[in-house]
Formats: sequence, C-alpha cells, structure tokens
Amino acid sequence: PPDDPIKISRLTIRNTSGRPRRLSVTSYVEWVLGPSRSASALSIVTEIDPETGAMLARNPWNTTFGSRVAFADLGGRQTAWTGDRREFLGRNGTLDNPAALAGEAPLSQRVGAGLDSCGALQTPVELKPGGTVEIVFFLGEAAAVADAQSLITRYRAADLDECLREVVGYWDNVLGTVQVKT
Repeated sequence: PPDDPIKISRLTIRNTSGRPRRLSVTSYVEWVLGPSRSASALSIVTEIDPETGAMLARNPWNTTFGSRVAFADLGGRQTAWTGDRREFLGRNGTLDNPAALAGEAPLSQRVGAGLDSCGALQTPVELKPGGTVEIVFFLGEAAAVADAQSLITRYRAADLDECLREVVGYWDNVLGTVQVKT
C-alpha cells in the first residue's frame, strides 16, 4: 500500500492432484535494522507479540531508530517460529538448503536477544483434492508496537484485491504522467 509501511505478499496454492496434500509454508527474513546486517545482527531483539502473534523485531542500540519496531506475520496463521538464524539455517547451512526445512523437528519458538537474528514463521497447510489455500505474509515497520499491531490487524481484515487495485492505480498514474511518442 502506498500510504502504509507494510509489504503484502500473497501465495496461492492449488492441489491439482486427486489426493489430499499436507505441507508447510515458511516465511523467512533476515533483520537488518541498522547500517548493515553484520553490524546490527547481534543487537536485534525479537519477540512474539501477545496480541497479534506476529514476530516483532527492534534494535534498541540504534540511536536514530531504536524505538521503531519491525514485524513479520503470516496473516496470524503461524504455529511455529524462530528468531534464531543459526537454528533455521543449521550449522554450515545455506539459504538454498536450510536445516529447518530438511528435518522433521519443528521450529523451537525461540526469540529474544543475543541471537543471530532472523524471522522465520511457519504454518501447516492441508489441501483437499482440487482445493486451494491462500497464505498472506506481512512485512513492515512502525513507530511503536501499538502502530504495528494496528497495521497488522487492519490488513488482516482488508480486502487485499482492493489494496492491489489501489497500488496498480497509483503506479499507473505516476508512470503514465509523461508519455513520449516518436
């Protein structure tokens, strides 16, 4: 949305097979919240917001933006999470083959200070034959926790198709202002 500090990603999964499917959807972000990830990673504190269930992250040691809060949310569907990049990737792990997705062990629900911070949220999905499910991921930041909660709550209930139409209309207006014909 052009007027709010939130990114919305929608994933639609369709089961085109004739049998039920069980899978999980995982979102992953590496928090920066400073001039670079390497400079700020160990200063970031993560928590799960008790009101929305979203993961919140802040860097209280950043003198300019230390009071601001970033957030990640799977539309309230997250059942497992970790704020520990090392847990998610595993020892010597990589983003293209994270240990957390290779094994059967669930994410530990570990958040807090002193971790190599990340935001990994996971939800199970069950699809009937021919079924469809939509998973929504929100990533954003706000001036305070209450503002983040407000954004999350508002966009969980929003008509996301209308939000997309507004964004497309905005960019059509901006990019269609000047036209050159040769």
